[in-house]
Amino acid sequence: MNDQEIALIRRFRPAGPPDDPAVKARAWARLQREFGSGLVRRRSLQVRIGRRVAIAGVMVVAASVIFVGAEIGGVLPYTTPRSGPHAVVSDGPPRSMANATLKTLELAAATVEHETAPSRPGPRQWVYTQKMTDFAYKSDDAGGLSTMLRGKVKVEEWWRFDGKEMAKSVQDGQLLLTRILRPGERPRPGRVDPRYNGGFVGGPAFVNNTPNKLYDYVAGLPTDPDALLARIRKDYRDNGRDVTTFGVIAKLFRDNQLIPPKTNAALYRALAKIPGVRVIENAMDYAGRQGIGVAFDRGSRKGNGQLIVLNPKTYRYMGDTHRAILGFAVVDKPGQRQ
Repeated sequence: MNDQEIALIRRFRPAGPPDDPAVKARAWARLQREFGSGLVRRRSLQVRIGRRVAIAGVMVVAASVIFVGAEIGGVLPYTTPRSGPHAVVSDGPPRSMANATLKTLELAAATVEHETAPSRPGPRQWVYTQKMTDFAYKSDDAGGLSTMLRGKVKVEEWWRFDGKEMAKSVQDGQLLLTRILRPGERPRPGRVDPRYNGGFVGGPAFVNNTPNKLYDYVAGLPTDPDALLARIRKDYRDNGRDVTTFGVIAKLFRDNQLIPPKTNAALYRALAKIPGVRVIENAMDYAGRQGIGVAFDRGSRKGNGQLIVLNPKTYRYMGDTHRAILGFAVVDKPGQRQ
């Protein structure tokens, strides 16, 4: 970086305290070492700096050097906004952010692990969930033609705990009851049960995610966070970057509101052990509710990472950027909400 570039940066940034000579000297020494290592060419570096100045318009000299050095190393610890819906809890360096993440997730774990454990529902009871999603298919009154709805879509679902039936209502529409086909089962032609105005569905997406199977899997997870991580990585054949592991944990929170308290706590502590996971303040779920965000960007495109939003008081799962859990209950029949 030459004097002209420094002058250009100072021209656009607001007035601030004078630079600390010691900090500046250390930053320059680090930058020179990275130049000598051959990780980046000076010309390409200048082009990137010029672009960042033109786009950002505001950047202090020391922050510019730190940001460039972080990009050379392949990590961008300061790309998350300091204010707004996705602001970093810690305003310090990566170690401070890691400490804030550990403390927050440990507080969440300590809060939920003392809750009363939910009872295992009976096979003929129904698990009711009300949620808001970014899209859903709404069938006609006969369960036939479907229309895709986008935006803030209200969806209510009832799953029979044994996984044999489910019901759904989209945007307060008609309640459609659907039968879940067992593996290898085919509906018999001409023998249509009039109760199933939603028809029949089958396949792994339904059969492998029934409430009883999900409940038993989660209840059988280790409560030691290291053992829990190892189990999920093995079961889902994670590729080593924990993208799948974080996604599985997010799915367990989203699809199972009956997680035992000690397992719930272990899941929070396991998240804290995944490299790249950080806590952000003022995160919002899809319903616009503010909560505590647990973000994971590793292995994803910039700005396209995964996010879990927790209730700031109870530390229970609220939703993410594409859906929000608005209600939950174990009921005795479809259509019942409490």
